[in-house]
Amino acid sequence: MNAIPVKTKIASNQVLKISPFKEVIKPTVPHKHVGYFELIILSQGSGFHTIDDSTFEVLPPAVYFLKPGQTHCWDFSRIPKGFVILFREELLNREGLEIVYHLPSHLIPANSDTLLELVKRFHQDYQSGTSLTILKVYLQLILLKIAERENALPQKDAAFNAVYYQFKSLVNENYQQIKKIQDYADLLNVPTSRLNMICKNASGKTPSMLLNERILLESKTLLSNTPLSIKEIAAVLNFSDTSHFVKFFRLNTNLTPGRYRELALASAGKTV
Repeated sequence: MNAIPVKTKIASNQVLKISPFKEVIKPTVPHKHVGYFELIILSQGSGFHTIDDSTFEVLPPAVYFLKPGQTHCWDFSRIPKGFVILFREELLNREGLEIVYHLPSHLIPANSDTLLELVKRFHQDYQSGTSLTILKVYLQLILLKIAERENALPQKDAAFNAVYYQFKSLVNENYQQIKKIQDYADLLNVPTSRLNMICKNASGKTPSMLLNERILLESKTLLSNTPLSIKEIAAVLNFSDTSHFVKFFRLNTNLTPGRYRELALASAGKTV
């Protein structure tokens, strides 16, 4: 099936990578990355960046942030310049975890010159073989500076529970295969009742709601970015049958998958 392709830009034994953004205009096809976060800081360029079901105009200076499993593509009209930072979750401390799960997909940085200078220095030290301990500090500082602009800094009095972020990561990686909350609870080695309480305290949503949100988001992405039939999409997402998928989609959007596809393609001015 012609589902969303997965591209890997970091080696399996790498936890961090920073490189200049490719200075090309050629549009990219919708694709996703798994197992790592992607932070893009652009200083030049113009065009559009689509992330899941949202399209952002590229107006540098700008920052784009992708969580594992998100679908995105670029359509530049002017040569882009900037940097791409790839990093895995195990590199983050408590503050870093809280930041990355609250950052929006697109933001305009405050003091962009200072941020870009910091990223350039980060890249120079990365290339020179600086220790991972120091590179982690660079990453932490960059995340903190970006989060400060978005009021996404961790609150001192806010409750922190690593299980919630572990659950979110597991959902991003396994939503197509694992549909039962009990299975996630088993992977996390916690009772389902405790997982339910943790998710409600952290987000105001139950584990089932968070899982359904992720499945729905992927459903929309497949409908608007691939030629897969409704039946094929149901199979990709491991629904027991097409009618079950249609019922799930309509319950969460008040639209059939077919009608959503029509509206999404009309809005984007394209056909699949």
